[in-house]
Amino acid sequence: MVTTSFINRLSQAVDRIENEIQPRPWKVVQIYCGYDEDMDVARARHYAAHPEDRDADVVIRLFNDPKGTGNDSAE
Repeated sequence: MVTTSFINRLSQAVDRIENEIQPRPWKVVQIYCGYDEDMDVARARHYAAHPEDRDADVVIRLFNDPKGTGNDSAE
C-alpha cells in the first residue's frame, strides 16, 4: 500500500532530479587588467571585490588603455 509520506518523498526526489537535469546558463565574467599585469593578480583583485564571480564558467580578460587616453573601459 502506498502512503502519503512515500508519495511526498518520491515527488521530492523527482523535483531534485529535474533541477539537476536542467542546464544552467553559463556565467561570464569580465576582468580588467593592464598589459603588463599578471592575470592571476588581476583575478585576485577582481574576486576580492566580487566574490560571487568565483564560480564563473568563462573569464574574459579586458585590457586597460596603458597611455591613459580615456579609451579604457575600467570599472
